[in-house]
Amino acid sequence: MSGRRTFIRNTAAGIAAAAVAGGAKEIRAAEEQTIDPRKPFRRTSRYKSELVTIGMVGGRHGTHTNGIWGQNWNPDDTHIRTTGMNGRYVWCLRDEDKQYYRDKYGFEPVKNPEDMIGYVDGVVVDDFYATPVNHLMAKPFLEAGVPTFVNRPCSTSMAKARMLTDTADKHGTPLMCGSTWEYTESCGDVRSSLRDVKEIKGYVAHNSMSDYYTHGVHGIYYIYSCLKDEIKKGRGKAVTASYITRDWRKPGGCITFEHECPEGFYYGSLHEPSGANGNAYIRVFGSRPFDVEGKIPGAPGYFRYNTWNAMQLVIQEMFETKKSPEESFDILEKTAMFLMAFKSVLHNNCGPVRREELEGWELVPPSDKLLASNSESGNTAYTVDELKQIARVFGGDYVEP
Repeated sequence: MSGRRTFIRNTAAGIAAAAVAGGAKEIRAAEEQTIDPRKPFRRTSRYKSELVTIGMVGGRHGTHTNGIWGQNWNPDDTHIRTTGMNGRYVWCLRDEDKQYYRDKYGFEPVKNPEDMIGYVDGVVVDDFYATPVNHLMAKPFLEAGVPTFVNRPCSTSMAKARMLTDTADKHGTPLMCGSTWEYTESCGDVRSSLRDVKEIKGYVAHNSMSDYYTHGVHGIYYIYSCLKDEIKKGRGKAVTASYITRDWRKPGGCITFEHECPEGFYYGSLHEPSGANGNAYIRVFGSRPFDVEGKIPGAPGYFRYNTWNAMQLVIQEMFETKKSPEESFDILEKTAMFLMAFKSVLHNNCGPVRREELEGWELVPPSDKLLASNSESGNTAYTVDELKQIARVFGGDYVEP
């Protein structure tokens, strides 16, 4: 009897060892298997937790990956998984940033950004301080067909934004640049209601901000998301912007947009306060009897899931389906609205700036002297030399405006 038990015990151990060895082989095979970024993601079974593999390029400071998105992709024991994405690789300029992401989220740092290609389903370009070189950081991935998300704001010039979208269009690669506000329910509600409005008369909106560069841009993207279907129909392309404020680095101020449409023009205002009743709000005035409203509450229940996580799921969908939720037209329109208002306050004494005045102009990069809000002090921003280093790594050059 004891011999039989010994036989069973030894046999079980052998089976377990073989299973472990087999599992190790499967893991190695999975790691060695490359990913074709142009093919839609396919799960092998509904009963397996197969995650979309993504990479991130950027830094530790001035990113959403640091405090929010990294936990969405690679949650620890104190968080639940809220996306089907897994952050596998990261590229950072600074060595301490690489180590930070390795220690906190288990990302594997790569020496060269291109090392991720073939091993990820999508890439997130997330580095506010590197905004002037976003177009370069995305370029190798767009050229290789890797779906790419670029965090807000898109770029510091229209020329660079067009380089970004032109690269995506040339290679047929899905590209997305967005704000969380764009994918909240209120935007869809407003767009749906505006289909029945015969004529848009104007709008008023507000957005909770810290400084315009980092968070005032949320309001721009929110307005565009609500109006984009109508703008694409020719009802309301923004052609002029004025930004009246004592200091764009602090809450308080009002941006007025002039929109061109078949009936002539209509005007919209975006107030940039802090602590107002809601994160964002819009009321679009239409021909009688229509007015259309949308709002992102200031403290909605489960904010993390209903608001922050909404865009993450849209990004995941793009990585899986290889289809972007927006077109190059959308990205360029949002960038133009953002930059017109910025040039108004920086170079035109808060007076109106037309779209054509953006050509040949570039916004200065984020820096410690530029930002004054509590949330983004700028003291960890890149130096000009570091921006040049990043540009060289991605095969380009950076010239300070």
